[in-house]
Amino acid sequence: MNDSARIASLFAYNSCLAIFLTYGVFFNKVAAEFGEHALSTSSVFATFALTYSLSSLLMGALMVRLGAKKTIFFGGALMALGLGVSSLAPSIPFLILSYGVIAGGGSGSMWLPTSYAVFSTFTPSRIRSVTGVVSAGTAFGSLFFAPFEALMITLLGWRPTFVVLGILVLALASAAALGSEVAERGNVAPQEELSSNEDKKPTTENGEMKPNFGKSIGKAVVRKDFWSLYVYYMLGNAFARTIVMIFIVPMLEAKGFGLLASSIAPALIGSGSMLGRILTYVRGLSEETISALSFILQGASSLAMLYTGDLYLIYVLSFIFGVGYGGYIPQFALIVRKRFGMNYYSGVFGLLLTSFGIGASTGPLFGGYELTVTGGYSAMFYIASFVSILIGAHQIITKNRRTRLVEEI
Repeated sequence: MNDSARIASLFAYNSCLAIFLTYGVFFNKVAAEFGEHALSTSSVFATFALTYSLSSLLMGALMVRLGAKKTIFFGGALMALGLGVSSLAPSIPFLILSYGVIAGGGSGSMWLPTSYAVFSTFTPSRIRSVTGVVSAGTAFGSLFFAPFEALMITLLGWRPTFVVLGILVLALASAAALGSEVAERGNVAPQEELSSNEDKKPTTENGEMKPNFGKSIGKAVVRKDFWSLYVYYMLGNAFARTIVMIFIVPMLEAKGFGLLASSIAPALIGSGSMLGRILTYVRGLSEETISALSFILQGASSLAMLYTGDLYLIYVLSFIFGVGYGGYIPQFALIVRKRFGMNYYSGVFGLLLTSFGIGASTGPLFGGYELTVTGGYSAMFYIASFVSILIGAHQIITKNRRTRLVEEI
């Protein structure tokens, strides 16, 4: 498989994460069929988020043993199974098990293995740009899956839609498994420019970096800069972003807009996120600076959504929100690679992704609680905005401190 086809397959598989991030499209339909309140319905996504975090860590360990190809296929098959079984759900607890646990159990096979395949295959001069492209798969997924799901639900109902999604996931996982195959044949990129203070030398005779999962965890937990990244990802990405993405469709439906019209908002978030990935190409800014500015943009746009009832203006703000979200996502992988090196990437990044479960479960649960108690969306959007802006500001401050420390040394 040539480079273009390999990038396309990894990009497409990453788009499957958006199937879960657009759970809001199913939200009102599921709640209405089972007669459940918003907090109960939110627990389905909350369970997925927790399982995704555990899956990311386990898939990182599995990738060390089996390689990216088998890990991607196994995870894709598990997601497809969970989505298919979800179509048979007779209750919310069953959906929690099928969607949240089974499908969520395979979801860690997307971003971590695909980013590793990029890092271990492409030359250092291309890694930053290719990472931006591959990570944009999630953004494209929101752009594609939100209106696609709304259309399928309108035509077929939400249960058959889960079956269709399961089939798509299995097909894309198979393609991505083939696309990651090159990375496992010893055809790896030169490993220079990885980290100023972490294992730059290869550990095998053919030049391939041998991952060490156990030592990776030990390296991460003793470093303050890792825990800063952990909090940023947990609060700014997982908590704040998922509140907006899960509840923007129900909020618009509550304002009187139809499901198809409401589904355009998360689609535009995906579209904006694809544009945000272009920030990865900006060589004049560090990964930390791009991430910080992107968080601030995300927070400002989510706050502005509260002050307008105009659907088209909300569309514009959704697109801007997506630019912010797309700007910081690939930076986390690049920062981990830069600070820890490829030798420890799978373990460190897998551990970092566990933060998603904490933030992405508490965020929607908080939103579901507010919606159940007050019937409104104001508090959740206010908090999402405040958290995003605070994270961005703190990242700028700490980045400046790190820069001054390096200069003094």
